[in-house]
Amino acid sequence: MPTPYTRKEKLAGLFFLAGLGLIFLGAVIVGGGRDWFRSYYSYYALYNDGYGLSPGVKVKLRRTDIGLVTKLELTDNNKVKVHLSILAEYADRIKTDCVAAIGSPTFIGSEYVDILPGSPKTTVIPRGGQIPAVERKSIEDYFRDLRLDVMLARAEAIMVNIDSLTAQLQDPAGPFMGMLSDVRRVTSSVAGGEGTLGQLVASDAAFRVIEKILTDVQAITGDFSSVSGSLGESLPPIVGRIGAITREVEQTTRRAPEAMRDARRGLDNANQVLESVKRNFLIRGNLPQNPEPETQTVPARSGR
Repeated sequence: MPTPYTRKEKLAGLFFLAGLGLIFLGAVIVGGGRDWFRSYYSYYALYNDGYGLSPGVKVKLRRTDIGLVTKLELTDNNKVKVHLSILAEYADRIKTDCVAAIGSPTFIGSEYVDILPGSPKTTVIPRGGQIPAVERKSIEDYFRDLRLDVMLARAEAIMVNIDSLTAQLQDPAGPFMGMLSDVRRVTSSVAGGEGTLGQLVASDAAFRVIEKILTDVQAITGDFSSVSGSLGESLPPIVGRIGAITREVEQTTRRAPEAMRDARRGLDNANQVLESVKRNFLIRGNLPQNPEPETQTVPARSGR
């Protein structure tokens, strides 16, 4: 006959089952956050260097996490084979023309595998297939792309030109110092009253002539201002009268064709009345007869 469980044994068993439940629940929560229960497809890529990759490094597509690096191993020809585990829901985006590059948010460190997508029309790489890889550029490659040798040669040529220009500026017999000496000589001669410009500057008579010219110009401008002011006062009435006359002429010219048509109709009516009077038998006999035309004979000139 089985021995019944004591109360302590039942409590111990209850606590054990509760612990198992908590462990399972924690595994579900943690595994769900780390995609433990999602389906993955395996791929690989071959590189000439490991580039600091390690298992657990993220695989990204368009800066979106789509998988992890699971393992790194060396091949027989000293290539680094990087095993990739990519979520099955993104497997249809791994095309034959996509490439696996090495990316990093900083210049050094925090590397990850960056999948550069291909064309939507190409075929999908089968599960377990190889993704074409792109080697990461080194610092030497960046310097080679920048062509620092050409830039340094240009900088050296610029420094040589600057040095030559500085030497020319400092040369007493050079063009710059010669120009400065010419300017100094001209200013000294002007200040000493030499030459036409110096005499003009040093002459009091020239200043008086200039002052008189300025006074005359000021008087002329004052007269012009007064004349323009008087014209400004008298021009508006004149312009108004001219406008009124123009409007009257315009109205008259608009009425002229109508007046001419009325006069023509009056003449036509008068002509009709005269014609009817002429046809009346009481008046027609008293009308004067049309005069007969006179014939004039011109004597012929005798020839000489």
